[in-house]
Amino acid sequence: MGTFAFAEIAQAVEQEIQEGKYPPGSSLPSERELSERFGVSPGTVRMALRELVADGTVDGTRGRPKRVVRVPRRPASFNEFRSFAQWARRQGYEPGGEVLFAEWKIADAQDEQMLDVPRGRRVLDVLRLRTLDGESVMLEHTHYPEWLGEIVEAIDDCAPSVTSLLAENHAVHFSHAEHAFGAERAKVRHADSLGIPRGSALLMHQRVSRDSTGRPLEWSTDRYIAGKIMLSVGNSWHSNPLQWITPDAFGGIGP
Repeated sequence: MGTFAFAEIAQAVEQEIQEGKYPPGSSLPSERELSERFGVSPGTVRMALRELVADGTVDGTRGRPKRVVRVPRRPASFNEFRSFAQWARRQGYEPGGEVLFAEWKIADAQDEQMLDVPRGRRVLDVLRLRTLDGESVMLEHTHYPEWLGEIVEAIDDCAPSVTSLLAENHAVHFSHAEHAFGAERAKVRHADSLGIPRGSALLMHQRVSRDSTGRPLEWSTDRYIAGKIMLSVGNSWHSNPLQWITPDAFGGIGP
């Protein structure tokens, strides 16, 4: 099966769980049975099972058979989570929107921290209204460092996915991101742009995106109308991607 046999085994077992061969509550075959089936050592099988335990699909309590806990969902690609347009199309919606403003400003303290830019440099400040099938869903407020802002400024305001165009035409690839989520009441400027009453509930998503070298490409604060979109994440005592933080720990709430 090759060097990465454990990953292929994990994928094969996960697919069988999705197909119903091993429903939630049932036990997986023993390590010995799986090693004989796939023609690998028990150690390789053990590594594969750790993958399923880590993502919360299988319970990994020591001394017990590996039991299926849940049917795993298809994992979203990084681009789907990073790009609103790519996610929307995957869900069967037509993404759209418009640029409400795009202007240069001198980096403030938060820009310096989030984008690692020197004091006094320019950043491009862009506010976009995002829609699904023509219905307003979200405000995307993004800050770009000067070198990337000059590229983004030249992109058509009607382009559905800036991320795709940056990758295809300028070899700028978003490969890492840190995310934080919170809730807030819509301020007047946000409510007016979204066409909702002032004080309405918003889901706030703040992120910093980087390239493969760790260089910050943008920081953004997205504000979703309550009830339009939800975030799904799984965790277990074996693996917990969730972490409670305060706004200051992520750089503060965006404008």
